[in-house]
Amino acid sequence: MTESNDSDSYRKFDDKKEDLVSSERLAFTGRIAASIAHEIRNPLGNVYMSVQQLKKAFTPHSPWEKHIEVIIRNTERINFLITELLNCARPPELNIKPHEIHELLKSVLDSVSTKLVSRNIKVHKSLKAERSVINVDTEQIKRVFSNIIINAIESMPENSELTVGTKNDGNYFIVKIKDAGEGISDENIIRIFDPFFSTKPSGIGLGLSICYGIVVSHGGIIGVESDMNKGTLFTISLPTT
Repeated sequence: MTESNDSDSYRKFDDKKEDLVSSERLAFTGRIAASIAHEIRNPLGNVYMSVQQLKKAFTPHSPWEKHIEVIIRNTERINFLITELLNCARPPELNIKPHEIHELLKSVLDSVSTKLVSRNIKVHKSLKAERSVINVDTEQIKRVFSNIIINAIESMPENSELTVGTKNDGNYFIVKIKDAGEGISDENIIRIFDPFFSTKPSGIGLGLSICYGIVVSHGGIIGVESDMNKGTLFTISLPTT
C-alpha cells in the first residue's frame, strides 16, 4: 500500500471513529433526556396546575400575585428547557418535501428584519442564480437557518455586515452564513455543537446542538470556522439527491 493510500485509510478511520463517538454521545444524551422528562415533567405539571388554581383564589393586585407569577413563569421556563433537551437528544421526525432553499433563507431573513434594523446590520447576499429546489423538512431547516442567523446578529457590533451565500457543488447544496463578530476561540469551537455548551452568559447551549441533529438527520454536514476578532463562518451542506 502506498503512503497516500495509508493516509487516506487513516483519514477514513478517523472520520468513522468521530461519527461513532458523536452517535454514542447523542444516544447517551437521549437516555438522559428521557429520564429527565419522566422524572421532572410529571411533578412539574402538578405544580403548574396547582399554582394556577391558587391564582384564582386571590383577588387581583393581591400581595401574593407577583409571587404566583414568578412560580408560573419559572415552571414554564423549566418545561421549555425539557422540551429543548428532548429536541436536541432525539432525531426529529422529518416531513420531507421539495422546496426552494432561497425562499427559506428569505423567509428567515424577513423574520429577523427588526433585529437587523435595530442594530443597523446590513445583509450581503451571494446567492447562486438558478433555482435551488431540494428535498428538506422546511420547518426544521428554517430552524437551523434562524438559529445560526440570530446567533450571528447577536455576536456582531452595530453597523456590521452579515454575509449569506449559496452554491451547488453537484452532490450538496451549500449555505454559508458569516458574521463579523468577535469570533470563537479554538478551545471553544471544538465544543460548539455539544449539548449545554454556550459562550453566552444566559445561553442554555442547546440551539446549535439541535441544528447539528437536524442537519445530520437530512444526511447533511454542518461545519464552523472562526478567526478571533474577524468573525465566524457556518457552512450547512444539504444533499441534492
